Amino acid sequence: MCLTKSKHSDTSIDGSLSSQVSEAFLEKYRFRRDSGSKIASEPNFLIIGAGAAGLACAVSLLKKGFRYVTIIEAENRIGGRIFTKSFGHNTIDLGAQWCHGEKGNIVYQTVSGKVTLGSSTHIYTKFDCIRSDGELLPNDVVQKLKTLLVQIFAKRHQELPSFKGTFGEYLSKNFYEMITSKEYEDISRAVAREFFENFIKIERSETAAGVEEMSAQGFENYIPCDGDYLLHFDNGFLEYLRILLEADEFGNDLGLLEDKIIFGIRVKEVTWNRADFKAQVTCENTSAVFLVDHVIVTVSLGVLKRNAAQLFNPELPISKQRAIEGIGYGSIMKLFLEFPTPFWNSKWMGLAMLWREEDLLELRESARAWLENIYGFYRVANQPCVIVGWLVGSQIPQVETMPDIEVKEGCMYLLRRFLPQCNIPDPIDFIKSVWDTNPNFYGTSSFRSLKTEELCTGAVELAQPITVLAEAPNFLVETHLQGGLAVKPVILFAGEATHETHFGTVHGAVESGIREAKRLEGYYTVDL
Repeated sequence: MCLTKSKHSDTSIDGSLSSQVSEAFLEKYRFRRDSGSKIASEPNFLIIGAGAAGLACAVSLLKKGFRYVTIIEAENRIGGRIFTKSFGHNTIDLGAQWCHGEKGNIVYQTVSGKVTLGSSTHIYTKFDCIRSDGELLPNDVVQKLKTLLVQIFAKRHQELPSFKGTFGEYLSKNFYEMITSKEYEDISRAVAREFFENFIKIERSETAAGVEEMSAQGFENYIPCDGDYLLHFDNGFLEYLRILLEADEFGNDLGLLEDKIIFGIRVKEVTWNRADFKAQVTCENTSAVFLVDHVIVTVSLGVLKRNAAQLFNPELPISKQRAIEGIGYGSIMKLFLEFPTPFWNSKWMGLAMLWREEDLLELRESARAWLENIYGFYRVANQPCVIVGWLVGSQIPQVETMPDIEVKEGCMYLLRRFLPQCNIPDPIDFIKSVWDTNPNFYGTSSFRSLKTEELCTGAVELAQPITVLAEAPNFLVETHLQGGLAVKPVILFAGEATHETHFGTVHGAVESGIREAKRLEGYYTVDL
C-alpha cells in the first residue's frame, strides 16, 4: 500500500527525520506514562512493522481498551507487502493484489458492503497460450491440457498427505503419466511439455516458491477460502487498509492509528531478559530507546531469516530458530507497462509464453536469459492501457537491480516476439516491484518446504511467544493477588508466515495480528 503524505498529515517521514521524530515521540510517550499512578500501571505495547498483521494487531488492541500502542515501521508508508501506487489511469498493486476467497476471509468480511470488489478470474483463465515462434495454441488443445491439470488437483487431497517429496515432483509425476495415455495422443509431446513448464512458473507465482522446493504435504496444509479467489479492489488494496484503520477523507489517513506510527525506523536489537520483565528495543537510525511491556514482531520471515541471530538478545529459543530456518520463504516480481493506447482488443486478456526447446536454448545463451522466467503478460483491471508481466525464479534479485530501461526493453522483446502480428508501440511508463532486495522484506511470502518437515517445525512454533515468569498484572484484573506470578508473553510474533492454514495471504496476516491481540487481552484479563 502506498500512503501518500497528506498536506494535513505528519505521519509519513523520510529517513533524515527519523531520529528527530523518534526523540520527540518518545518524550511525549514518557510524559504520558509517568503522569499518574493509574496511567503508569497500564501496559504499553510496541509493534514492529506496519504491515497488515501489525496494523490489525494495533487496531484490535486499541479497541480492547489498551491505550499505549506504538508501531515503528522501517518504510515511509504503511502496508508492508501491500503497496498500492498511482500508475496509468488508476492505481496498481506492487505487492498483495487479491482478496483470496469470500467465505471465512476476514478481509472480505471487513469490506463487504463498504466497497465493491471486482473479479480478475476471467483475465487469468482466458489468456492465450502462444509458442515462441508466434504460434497460437488452438483453444481445444489448451482446454484439454487445463482439464488434465484440473484432474490432478482434484485428487490431491487423497494423495498429497502421504506423498513423500516436493509438490513439483507430485505434479510432474502425474502430468507425464496422464499425458501418455490414449486420451491425449493427439497432443504434441513438445507442446504438452511447454505448457506444463509454463504452468509450473504460474504455480510458483501463486506460492512464491519453486514447486521443486515446496513440500507436497505442506501444500496441502494451505486451506483456501470458498468463493472467488481473485477479487481485486477497484482502487487497490489501500481501500482495505483505509477501512481497517477507519481513515477519513479529511486528512486523517491513518484513522485510529494517527499519532501511533513512527516511520523510517529500523530495529537494531530487542532485549527481552531484563530484571524488570520488560523488553527494550534500540534502533539503527535513532538514539531513542523503547522500554515496553510487550513487543509484537510482525516483520517478514525473510527479515527474520537474515537478521534474527543479531536482532534478539539473548538469542531466540531453539524451537523458534528451527521454525525460522525451516519454513520456506520466496519472492515474485511484477513488471507493469503502460502504453499510449491499447494494442489489444476488448476480448484479449493476456498471454502465457511457451518456449520451444530450440528457442529456449538460444535464449539461455544470450544476455537476456532472465527473460525465460517471465511466464506471461496480462490485462490489469481498471487500467485501459496497462499490462503486467510476472517474473519468478532465482534471477529476481538480478532483475530488481537492473536499470528500468533494460528490463523494459526485455519485456518489449518478449511481447514483439510472441505477438508478431501486433503493432506494439513503445510504452510510455514502466515500473517494477522490488521485494527480494529490499532489506525490509527480503521476499514476498512464506511456504512449507521439505526442510519444514525435516526439522519438524511450522507456523505453530513460529507464532509461539517468548515468555518470562513475572509479577502478575494488575491492569483490568478485578482482584490482584499480591505477590502472584504469571507467565508473561514479552515478545510475540505475527505475520502471514505464523498462520497455520492461510500463510502467504493478507487475510492470514490480519488474523495473526488479531490472534496476538487476543493473547495479550487474555493475559491481562485472567483473574488470579
